[in-house]
Amino acid sequence: MKPMNLQLRKMSLIEYLLGVQDEKAFAKIESTILKSLKNIKPNDIVFTKKDLIQRAEFSNNQIKKGHVLTQKEMEDQSKNW
Repeated sequence: MKPMNLQLRKMSLIEYLLGVQDEKAFAKIESTILKSLKNIKPNDIVFTKKDLIQRAEFSNNQIKKGHVLTQKEMEDQSKNW
């Protein structure tokens, strides 16, 4: 699979997750992701310059759409990490 297609799929998945309203469905998705992340080592994660630019552009688009958290909301979420 081409890396660009993978990046687009990731972005689409993130947008999908932002729209999930069902707590049970989200919890199941979250659990699956967290289990799979346990197998990933920090050295396995590498970002190219292009990756970082795409991530920044995606973030800017999310901000423009209003998909943001307040500082308090972020602090509350981080308590569960």
